[in-house]
Amino acid sequence: MRDWISDYCQQKQGVTQEFKMAWNATLHLVGKKIFVMLGEYKDGRPLLTVKLEPAFSEILRAQFPGDIIPGYYTDKNHWSSLFLDSAVPDDTARAMLDNAYETTFATLTKKMQSQILAQ
Repeated sequence: MRDWISDYCQQKQGVTQEFKMAWNATLHLVGKKIFVMLGEYKDGRPLLTVKLEPAFSEILRAQFPGDIIPGYYTDKNHWSSLFLDSAVPDDTARAMLDNAYETTFATLTKKMQSQILAQ
């Protein structure tokens, strides 16, 4: 189900991936900051949690109520979660991943950004 997500994240510059056993989640990081988490909701449904611009989160939550929710176990303002078994289009999921990467990359120091772009 949406098997392309990890590959899509890994294609972005400077992205690393790790598995966090305590959360039973795969994390994607840029500059050592998490921007994507693939895990499960409390009922076992597969879940994608991403760090987004708050305004973008609000638009998505209004457009896909129940399918995109405030971030599960994260800051509800900056994070949103997408149920991977929902009917939300892949294009929307890609837009969420792109926004998550760009939003997180922008928080890195200029030095770190330069190092990543030079890779």
